[in-house]
This record gives sequence, C-alpha cells and structure tokens, in this order.
Amino acid sequence: MSKVFIQGVINNIKAKSTPYTPITEAITNAIDAIDKSGRNDGEIHIRIIRNPQFVSTDDDKLADVTSVEISDNGIGFNKENCDSFDTIYSQLKRSIGGKGFGRFFYLRHFNDVHIESTFIEDGKYKHRSFDFGKQYNVIVNDKVSNLPSASETGTILRLLNIKGVKLDKDPEIISHRILEQILSYFSDPSYTCPQIIFEDDALDAPIVLNGQIGTRDDSLIQLKKSDTFTVKGTKLRYKMFKILKPRNQKSKIILTARNQAVTEKSLDVYIPDFCSDFTEDVLVDGEKKSRNYIIRFYVQGEYLEDNVTVERDSFNFGEKYNPLYPVSGEDIEKAISEIAKKEFEGVVSLRSKVKREKFEKYAQSNIWYKPYIDDIEFETIKANPTKDDIELILHKAKYERDLEIKQNISQLTSKNKNYIEAQSNAKKLIREVKDASYSDLAQYIAFRKSILELFKKTLEWNNLGEYDTEKAVHDIIFPTKSDSNDTVYDGHNLWIIDEGLNLTQYLSSDKNIFKENKDRPDIAAFHYGVSYREGNDSRSNPVSVFEFKRPGRYDFSNLSSREDPVSQIVRYVNNIRNGNCNTPAGRAIKVSDNTPFYGYIIADANTRVKEWLECEKNFKPTPDGDGWYYLQDNINLQIKFITWDKLLKDATVRHRIFFEKLGLEG
Repeated sequence: MSKVFIQGVINNIKAKSTPYTPITEAITNAIDAIDKSGRNDGEIHIRIIRNPQFVSTDDDKLADVTSVEISDNGIGFNKENCDSFDTIYSQLKRSIGGKGFGRFFYLRHFNDVHIESTFIEDGKYKHRSFDFGKQYNVIVNDKVSNLPSASETGTILRLLNIKGVKLDKDPEIISHRILEQILSYFSDPSYTCPQIIFEDDALDAPIVLNGQIGTRDDSLIQLKKSDTFTVKGTKLRYKMFKILKPRNQKSKIILTARNQAVTEKSLDVYIPDFCSDFTEDVLVDGEKKSRNYIIRFYVQGEYLEDNVTVERDSFNFGEKYNPLYPVSGEDIEKAISEIAKKEFEGVVSLRSKVKREKFEKYAQSNIWYKPYIDDIEFETIKANPTKDDIELILHKAKYERDLEIKQNISQLTSKNKNYIEAQSNAKKLIREVKDASYSDLAQYIAFRKSILELFKKTLEWNNLGEYDTEKAVHDIIFPTKSDSNDTVYDGHNLWIIDEGLNLTQYLSSDKNIFKENKDRPDIAAFHYGVSYREGNDSRSNPVSVFEFKRPGRYDFSNLSSREDPVSQIVRYVNNIRNGNCNTPAGRAIKVSDNTPFYGYIIADANTRVKEWLECEKNFKPTPDGDGWYYLQDNINLQIKFITWDKLLKDATVRHRIFFEKLGLEG
C-alpha cells in the first residue's frame, strides 16, 4: 500500500496563509457538519486559550494565544466523515466546493491537533477521539467507544500549541478578523448561519459573531447591497458589506469559494479614493457623532467554485488574462470597482475635488503648470498626494501635452494634409501651442526669479557680519574652474549682466587659456572669463572678458597696476589680440583689427573707487551714478564698471514686467 508523508505534504504547501486560516477551515467544517445534521439550532463555539504561565505587566496585559478550540453540535465523526478525513483530496464535499485538503493547514500553524466527537452509528451514540498524524497516517490514536447515554452529537477540534506567527492579542480584533473571513455565510438571505460564539477569558462576556451583522445603524457589519453582475458573459453575484471600526484596514474586493475568502484586492488599486476610511455622522442617544467605516465586496459564483485551487488560496484562471479561461481575476475586480465607484459617486467626487484644489494651490506657486490642471484625471490619483507626487504628475502631463503638440504640428504640415482640414485644426493647435509656450516661459522666468533671490541673498552679510567669498557670487553667474565643454548651455546666468551674453558660443572660467603668458588675477579673487562666438574664423564677432571683485572690497584701487581690474581687462584683451590665446582644441583664436571687445568689471564702489575711476582711469559715470564706462578706441575696447547693487537692480527691473504678468511678484 502506498504511503504519504504527512509532514512533507504540509511543508510543500505553497499557499499563503495565516493562523486564522486553520480556524476558518475548522469553522467551515463545523458549519457543514451542522447543515448535514439537519438541525436548525446549530451552534459553534470558538474558545481562545492563552499562555497559562504568562505574568501580566503594565506594558503587556494579555498573554499570547497558544491554542484554539472549535466545537459544534453537528453530525459528528461517523464512519463516512472519518473516512473522508483520513483521505487526502477526499471527494466527499466536492458538491459544495470542498477540495479535501484544507485540514492540512491545521498542522501548518499548530503543532498538534486533537479531535473528540460524538456521533450516532447503528442507532447508538458513540464517542471517537484521535490525533492528526504527522508521519504516514492522517488519523492516529483512534479510539471509539459506546456511550450509554448522550444528549446530542457534535465535535470538539483542538488546535494546540501555535507555532510561528501568532494570533492578535486583542480578543475583539481576533473575533473581527474571523468574522471577516466567513462573511460570505451571512450574505445569502436564503441561508441561516448557525450561531457562532467567540469565547475568551479576556472578555467580560462572549461575542456572538452573528450579532455583529445586521441592517441597523448600530450593527458593526451591515449587509448594504446584494446583486448579480456579468463579466464577459459569466454571471456572478456580490454582497457589499459596510464594516465599522475598521482598525486601519482598507476597503477590499474578496473573491470567495465555498463561502470562504480566497483572494482579496484593495479597492484603492482601482479607485485611489478608497485608500482611506469613509466617515459618516450618526445620532447616538440623540447626540451627533462621527464614525469611520470601510466597504467589503464579497464575490460568489459557480465560475469561482469550479476554478478554485486545491489549497483555496487562488484560482486557476489567475490574476491576469489567460486564453484558457474566459474571465480573469482582474476582469472581476475591475467590474466590482466600477460598481463601487457608482455606489460612492458622491464621496469619490468630493475627494477628487479636494485633490484638484491641492493641485491648483501648487500651480499658484508653479504657474507654468496651470494649463495642465484640466488634463489630470483626479479619480486615478491617490488620496493625499505629496508635493513630490503633484510635481511628478503635472510634469508628466506637460510632457505628454508637449509631445502631442509636436505630433499634431507634424501632421498639420504634412504634404498630404487637406487644406480645409488643416485650417480647421490649426486654430485649436495654435491655442495649444500658446498654452505650452506660456508654460515654458513661466517656468523659465520663475527660475530666473529664484536665481535673483539667491543672488540678492549672497550679496548680503552673513551671520559673521561679513560678505561671502568672491567664489560664492561668481558661481551663481558662472561656475569657476569650468568652461563651455563641461557646463551646459543654460548652466550659467550671464543674463544677470547682459542678455546678449546668452548668445556666446564658448565660455571659460578660472582656466589659463594663454599659450605663454602665465598672467592671471589673484587666485583668491574672481578669475577671468573669456568668450567668443560663431567659430574660430569669425574675426568680427565680439569677445567679452570679465573681472569680479568680492562685494565689500575696495582695495583694488590702491594696488599696483597688475592688480587693478582695468589694467587686467586691458592686458587680457592685448593677449587675445596678439594671438596668445588658444581654442579648447589648442588652436590659436584669431581676431582682426576690427574685432570689438567688451570688458565687464563687477565690484563695489566707495568714494575712493569713484574718484579712482573718474580721475585716474578717465571713466564716465552712467546717469544713475552706480556705473561707469570707458572707451579705449585703439584696441576697440569698451569697459563697463558695474556695482553689485546696480547689477542686481538692473536685472530685477528688466524682469519686473514678466514677474507681474505671470503673478510672481511678492
């Protein structure tokens, strides 16, 4: 005779399960036993047994659950039921969805299983006791004896010495979780479930699980709706329960078989607004109170019964589309989610409105996203999105709109495009391009505003009552020790000085570009930068050179000629004019006698500096008195001396109209 190693069967169970799984299995078997007995006064008792050696402390007042006892007054373990228990994959309960395997979960979560039962055989009451074997026999230590007298049949199943993951400690949570697993038994109006009584010494009184379900507002679990629906020609039915005191749980879709939960999926996977509890106001003793609840959809049907796996942890048709089955789990869940959306249309609409308001508020500070608010499907966005979530979603919406505009422009300009149709589409496309252009401009102007604010902050004294170093200010305008080869085109902010400088083709900062001359400004000061445009042979294109002095520094007007910025600018220009300057590839930069040069000196000016500029360097002041200029005609050089304050003020004034138009002031 072939043998089966019981522990091997248990170890090979791949189904996901918890310690609640064997309890649910035992309750299901108890319900079957009561139904089979034909009695209408069936009762099932679930008794929780805790660690008797536990010593209570203030932090932990409840002992761990060690064992669970499930008793019923059903038909008992007569020969037919005993033989079925002793047969792996028994077919006895196949007609009601039984797979003959569920009892093996007993030993997966508990070390020992003991059964005692009273049954009738040949018109006599008999008593049977046995253990669930762990080696080659399912039933071991089987003992049957006659009972001279007995009042009723029934079975006591003891799940002893829990192993691995523990049950919850709070008895109300335990009872609630058990009830959720067997809610399908209470979903059929034509079926009366036996009384299920939960007992625990930690409770003041037993909890009748049936009493937790009802249609009254004070029922902890309410059956709110029951209906049928069809998915791809497959007829199914659902029961919608409202569950109070959700204890951080979520609204779910639960697919069932044999009145047991098999798979579950959070509704917020399909409708993000179901991720949190719902709230309602009720009258309690004449007083208005608020309470939370969640929704559970239990789905039933022959299709589910026929396709549940042996372990009853999944279905043969799987989650995604399978050509062998007409309907997938996802098909069913999506159909239920649409039902849920209609049932809670008002709540979903309100929560979507709240999300939209968050996006609109975000767009007030990030105005370039305003044109894309209407592109967002707020029902598909999770509740309580963070700023990072909002930024990512709006950025994606902008990208998708811009991509669509490019594709539409391409189609509109196609040679095969009908003129009348193109003219009609062009009007809409122009509006879309206008919105996109507005967005891009707004984003760029907002970026510039941030740069100017940073620039202003850098020009202020620090906590030590000193100005920041030259490098701090220099790096805002153009990164030191870099050039155009390692700085992206928009990686500099030379527009602060002059918008025309955005057109330069090459920039070098803090790098020696001279072939022979090692001359360079003081390394502690801002270093020179050189730019040229339109290629090496465009000799008529301007060349600009810059010299920066730290804010608050004035001593350059008293130093030797090799340290003053005017002499430095002239020296750099002469070096370039004499061909003593290389391109990035090492070739000489060629200029002509007509090449214009522009020099920029950015520094602060006190009375001594002003006198030095006007009396010693022959500079002329600008009308506002914060800048000076000088022309050295013999080398085509114009030098501008600009104070840091004037630089910031002029840049701000140039941008003010944009800030005002785009609502960025303040």
